Amino acid sequence: MSSTLRSMPYRARIFGLPKTHVLTLHRSVRQDDIDFVVWCLSFFTGMRLTTTERGFLDATPIKPGKLVDFALHRCTVTDAIQLVLNFLEQERGDPYTPKRVAAVIHALFLAQYPQNLPFEQFQYLYMALDACFKLLAVKDTPKPRPTHAGRIQWMCEKFDIPVPKWAESTIADPSSLSIVRNNTIHEAIFFDEPLGFSIYGGNKPDVNPCNVPLQMQALVCRLLVAILGRADVSYVKSAVNTRMIHSLELNA
Repeated sequence: MSSTLRSMPYRARIFGLPKTHVLTLHRSVRQDDIDFVVWCLSFFTGMRLTTTERGFLDATPIKPGKLVDFALHRCTVTDAIQLVLNFLEQERGDPYTPKRVAAVIHALFLAQYPQNLPFEQFQYLYMALDACFKLLAVKDTPKPRPTHAGRIQWMCEKFDIPVPKWAESTIADPSSLSIVRNNTIHEAIFFDEPLGFSIYGGNKPDVNPCNVPLQMQALVCRLLVAILGRADVSYVKSAVNTRMIHSLELNA
């Protein structure tokens, strides 16, 4: 058994860091609740936090704010915890909802591993967006149900987020992102090349001037804030075609 474990890649990829904080939740004694709150604090602080001994995969920043495009403004981590606890109470009837939120956060973070190949980054981000749709669809089944190509546009319209050009979709003209997804997932082709042999947009100078993967990250962040209960804040409704760091207020 020990020789089998040594031959697997986990020791090279999964690692731990010294513990730095103690978190006590007076409204809950469930370990699952604590784990979920820590996942969400990871998101709101913009760096991976974990309750486990070896909870980091491949790489992680050691300074806050590196993995999201916002910073808490005129609010505190306590406000973020309160928001998350309220969300937990509202979702007690569906044990998969917290798991899906944690999965979105994890995929968002994995997408930013510096040594990802472009297709790997894309797959993580697309999975995160698809999981956001699942979180919303189980609570508010859209009628008519959007096609796979129209899911991102539907989510943007639901929360008044300006629809990115790459997400615009009609029945006759599916979104450009969905075409990339279909080629990548179903044919193992990423911009006309086998996986790993092309950057996003193709191997030509300036083929991706708007940096679609960066905009996908920004969109996941906005959707998560909305899903967790603050769809009303200005950050959620801001455009994703910018590199600026936005202010996020949770106690407005």
